Amino acid sequence: MLKFCVSLSSWMFIVLVVANPALAEVTQIQASRDNTLYEDSQGSLSNGSGDYLFVGRTNANGVRRAVIAFDDLSSIPAGSTIDSVRLHLQLSKERSAATTLKISSLVSDWGEGSSNADGEEGGGTAATQSDATWVHTFFDSQTWLNPGGDFMEVASAELEVDAAGTYTIESTEAMVNNVQGWLDDPEVNFGWILTAGESSTTSKRFNSRENPAMDSGPQLEVTYTPPDEQINNWSGPWFDQSLDGEGFLIYDTAAGWIIYFFGFTPDEELLWLISRVTDIGDPVPNQSYRFQMTVATPGTFDNPTPSDQLAAWGTLDVNFADCNNAVFVLESPSLNLSKVSNVVKIIDVEGSKCVDE
Repeated sequence: MLKFCVSLSSWMFIVLVVANPALAEVTQIQASRDNTLYEDSQGSLSNGSGDYLFVGRTNANGVRRAVIAFDDLSSIPAGSTIDSVRLHLQLSKERSAATTLKISSLVSDWGEGSSNADGEEGGGTAATQSDATWVHTFFDSQTWLNPGGDFMEVASAELEVDAAGTYTIESTEAMVNNVQGWLDDPEVNFGWILTAGESSTTSKRFNSRENPAMDSGPQLEVTYTPPDEQINNWSGPWFDQSLDGEGFLIYDTAAGWIIYFFGFTPDEELLWLISRVTDIGDPVPNQSYRFQMTVATPGTFDNPTPSDQLAAWGTLDVNFADCNNAVFVLESPSLNLSKVSNVVKIIDVEGSKCVDE
């Protein structure tokens, strides 16, 4: 029930501004492409569509490095703040002692072709068009500046890996900065390269995104805070700066608008009005909207007039120039009253903004 309260001696109003801070959310993102760079001076080997990724040095066939990218960050709203990042990997086979796995930010783009090695896939297979290789970013037309991949010298994170199992590289400031950069500027989202000790036998095999074991490929877990919802909220007090002690209070609710008026009659008697609930949607500038205004028999805050006893008083026409300036016209035939107020909004609801900003 709506209650309209009138005090015989004074009036007052309270504006309650409630902040709704955005809460952190979590999303899981599958790798959109991955590949293995097999050490090969000709750049002829790759495994773009294979089931596995290889990292480290083998007994006889040289160094392996894995490249992984998460191109589709659409589950994270633009403008979000990245809070933390975790990378989940499935180590499916190892033939060496524990080693330190490093992930580093790539600074050149690269491709994943249709190459698919046979068997254990450790030796790779003939590269196909657009595959990343030890020499090429995109086989066989574009090359790395440095064979073996172009990446930042300082790793974004590292983790010791040993036996087969699931490994999680926990969030670091560098990882957060990497993903924030990818979100803010997708043109520099080239992903990470995974490397391990390359001076001795350190080879490890991880599942790729194509691996048939469901959800065993690289997964990026991102915790982020979405941007504050910016809405055009018209709620708040509106005043004619040329008048003293008069104004309007708008409540833009889910059910519709309610507008209070507090001021005076032409005889300088205290006048409080309240509109019927009216749904006008999002107002269009320079378009007029009419509200039916009601009035109560003066009462007190402890004994207000019930809403079903509010009497029809007249109309209020509102016309917004923008969401900070408007003209309000109150009219009452019985009082022969027509009051024009050039009003401005003096307090915003937190998290709102003006359409003209």
